[in-house]
Parts: sequence; C-alpha cells; structure tokens
Amino acid sequence: MAVQWVYANGSTWVTLDVNAQYQIETLWTRDASSWIDSASFRGPVYVDTSEMVLMFGGLSYTIARRND
Repeated sequence: MAVQWVYANGSTWVTLDVNAQYQIETLWTRDASSWIDSASFRGPVYVDTSEMVLMFGGLSYTIARRND
C-alpha cells in the first residue's frame, strides 16, 4: 500500500509534490526535522515530523501521512 503526504490548507487536504513526498517520508523514518525543497511551495519549507507540521513564509501547516 502506497503512502501519501498531505498538508491542511483551510479545510482541504492538499497532496504534496513527489519530491517532497520522498523527502518527508525519509524524515519520518528517522523521526527528524529539516528544510526540504518542494514544488508545492515557492521555496524551501521546514518540516518537523515529530510535530507533524510544515512551515513556509511565516505560516505553519498541519501535515498528515495517509495510505493512498
């Protein structure tokens, strides 16, 4: 079963781009946080998998890992 990473944008869950999916899954397996590149945003985003949050442009977004 495939895994999909999404972020909350208002009341909608938005799927992250493939590159971000791979990078976040790698962070998830290490229970880590780091800056990643994502085509879903206009620059680097900070992801914290222990807090399940993504930060960009002074805003934070809840992230979720779900079965595709």
